[in-house]
Amino acid sequence: MMTRTLTLTVLVTASALLSGCFNNAEAICEKRKECFSNSLNVNRCADELDDWANARDQDRRKDRLADCADCLDRRTCAQIRTECIGACVGVP
Repeated sequence: MMTRTLTLTVLVTASALLSGCFNNAEAICEKRKECFSNSLNVNRCADELDDWANARDQDRRKDRLADCADCLDRRTCAQIRTECIGACVGVP
């Protein structure tokens, strides 16, 4: 039973990564929920960030989302406060 659960978990995770369903906005919002606001609605947050990125200056804003998500991904919640300010400043 344990092997089946582990296999299913790996397959679902791999499928999500290969399909690209977890984007930069979702990564940022997941980290915000984990580190700052446990009650944050991740889907709503990601939708708002995607809307922001698509509103104008799309390439620049999408690059900012990618830079911020990359910074957050490699750090703990304690590190984010000091090390990701530059990468995430201006991201609503």
